[in-house]
Parts: sequence; structure tokens; C-alpha cells
Amino acid sequence: MSEAALVEYRVDGAVATVRMNRPDVLNAFSTGLRTELLAALERAERDPAVRAVILGSTGRGFSAGADLREPKPPESNVIKVLLEGYRPLLERITRSPLPVIGVAPGVAAGVGAAILMSCDLVMMAREARIYMAFSHIGLVPDGGATWLLQRHLGHQRAFQMIVEGGNLSADECLALGIANKVMDASELDQAAAQWAAALAERPALATAQAKKLLRAAATASYGEMIEREAEAQYLCINSDESKAAVAAFLARSKR
Repeated sequence: MSEAALVEYRVDGAVATVRMNRPDVLNAFSTGLRTELLAALERAERDPAVRAVILGSTGRGFSAGADLREPKPPESNVIKVLLEGYRPLLERITRSPLPVIGVAPGVAAGVGAAILMSCDLVMMAREARIYMAFSHIGLVPDGGATWLLQRHLGHQRAFQMIVEGGNLSADECLALGIANKVMDASELDQAAAQWAAALAERPALATAQAKKLLRAAATASYGEMIEREAEAQYLCINSDESKAAVAAFLARSKR
């Protein structure tokens, strides 16, 4: 792996580890980082051996958000950047059939927070935090952050955090359901690798369908979800993985 690589990519068994690698600027998003991160996630999804993804970072921060120091071309347009630059990255995380574990050793700010919150599972170091810095520079959250915050915090708390440019500590994220696990930074990498390996051993189709159903449940009606669950269950129950698991269960019950 070249020292100049903006994203580090490694596969161990059935787990792909993808790390943003701009530690000197707290992994602030440049055009290059967005492009390479999307390519790495697509690479993991195309690999039939990969069944779980860890999305992390090098250095002491997850991401400081967009790199405001990056020179903008004359034709640059924020709408185009957000919809053509960030949206494909966010949708790759949320629509991938693979479970994605976001691992934050430190601050996740701005669109970096949106990317962390978009992961299926989140692990944070005790000193990590989510920071909505937008209002301090006269901006609003982007990357779907308003949708994510409203779902976790409710309108009043989300609005307060946004307009005041507030923080959520790792423990607050845990209590709110944004984070699944909080631990010492020194324990993160090993714990993430173990968790991802355990997830990779679960039935892949059932995991993918569970993710798809939960993502749909955010906007679908109760009745629609009953129908979607039935369709997903049909796929799962006829899969080789499910048939083998049921056969093993029945064999154990006869002992």
C-alpha cells in the first residue's frame, strides 16, 4: 500500500477493512478521498469472498467533514458536489447488501458525521464525538444528516444541535442508538475485526435482506413492510443457507 494512498484497503478472510487515510487533516473529504472511498466500497461489494465491511480511518479522527481548503474549480457547484460526489458514497453504504461497521477513533464532523451515522453499525472510542459544525460557518447539515439526526433525536433536540453547532459525546451516541459500542480507542480495531468476522459467519442472504428491510422501514408503511418481509422471507426460506441451518437445527433437536 502506497503511503500516498488516500484510502487503505485490506481483506482478512471474509472481512474488508477500508480506512480513510488523510490523518494530517483529520480525514477531511477531498475530491480524491471521496472517489477512492467509493471505489473501495464498490470493490468490497464485488468481491464474493467479502461478507462484511469495516469503514474506519487512520489517525485520531474519523473525519473532519468536507475539506474547505481544497481549491474549487470555476464550474464547481455545491448541489452537484453533494448529489454527484457524496450521494453515491452514502448510497453505497446504505444500499450495499454487506453490513458496514463504522469505526470512529475520534471526531466525526459535518458530512463525516453523516457518513458515520449512515453505517449499519457504529463503534466509537470514548473520546469520539459527533459534531455539527455547519452553523458556525453559516451553513446547514448535508449528506442526509438532518434526516438521521431527526430520527435519532427528535425534532427539538436535533434542531438545537444543528442551530447551535453542538456535539454528541460517544456515551450520548450510545444512549441515543447512534452508536452500538463505545470503548477505549486502543481496543477499537481488534473489537471491530472480531465483530465483523462474527457477522461474516451469519447467513449472507438473511443479513442482506434484514438490512434492506430496515432501510425501507424508515419510509414505508406498516402494511408495506408486512408485504416486503413476506417477499424477503420467501427468498430466505428457499435459500441453501436457510435449508442447511433448518436441517442442522432439526438434527440437534432429535438428540
